[in-house]
Amino acid sequence: MSTPQFQAGLDLLAQPILPLIRLVQLLFLTGPFDTIHEVVAELNEPIETVVRYEEPAKALAPYLDLMRDFERLKAPRSADYSIVDEAGEPLPQMEAIDLWIAQHVVSRELEDINSLLCGPCHCALCCIGPSPELHQLFFEIPLKPNETTLFPLPTLDTPETRQLTPDSAHTMQVAGRPFYEHEGPALYRWRSGWSMILPRNATCPHLLTTEACSIYPSRPEVCRKPQIFAYILDHAQENSAASQSTPLATFQATRKILAIWDCPYVKRFQNEIAAYAELCELEPIFKENKH
Repeated sequence: MSTPQFQAGLDLLAQPILPLIRLVQLLFLTGPFDTIHEVVAELNEPIETVVRYEEPAKALAPYLDLMRDFERLKAPRSADYSIVDEAGEPLPQMEAIDLWIAQHVVSRELEDINSLLCGPCHCALCCIGPSPELHQLFFEIPLKPNETTLFPLPTLDTPETRQLTPDSAHTMQVAGRPFYEHEGPALYRWRSGWSMILPRNATCPHLLTTEACSIYPSRPEVCRKPQIFAYILDHAQENSAASQSTPLATFQATRKILAIWDCPYVKRFQNEIAAYAELCELEPIFKENKH
């Protein structure tokens, strides 16, 4: 049962933007339009697809930059990505562009939904290292370089750390012990970039006793990511196309929404999440992360 503090997030789940974006794609392809902006500018009246949009142009505005890739269907230009099916065969251009835009649109929308559903939960699951009953020895919080200054923590950045990742077969040793056996969180510069490591029972330094984040408005990007993920595309191998001087980033079409079962609002609103996925013509998958 929903409560008022979750209503804004539930309203977004009930009215996903992707069906409207696919209508814009159809109008663009079948109408006398040169740009996506021209199509959206004409959508000033309510529109009903699988759901009703009272102000479609306003609803689409945050996604205009992502939708411009549709214009390649009328004005061809090369892409810096390749999308393949389960057999590794390239998808037709229209299908590939649709999936590429869907992945980025849904990711952006779910970040907003996550913020609206996460805050009222007063949950700290993402801010604390593994408890003793879990098989994980640590949790990794990936950070961008400019985000490390948010955390006044011990820092390790050496030639050795830059050659490894937290999951490397050769475990990084610190003072003669695996890095994750040291108490308290710390920052590491890995081959894959910066991250905060939370060993067992360690806590993010910004977690307050009230289970609130002391830097919530300026928290790192990873902390803004939803526990409901767009899994429409998955990373695949690099594709060295003959016409390309550099390899293309290759993705495999999966057409799924992935929800992390550990999260309290995922459990609470599983039916609404499944309905959101189905409205987007995607398969909902619920997965436990901490075990």
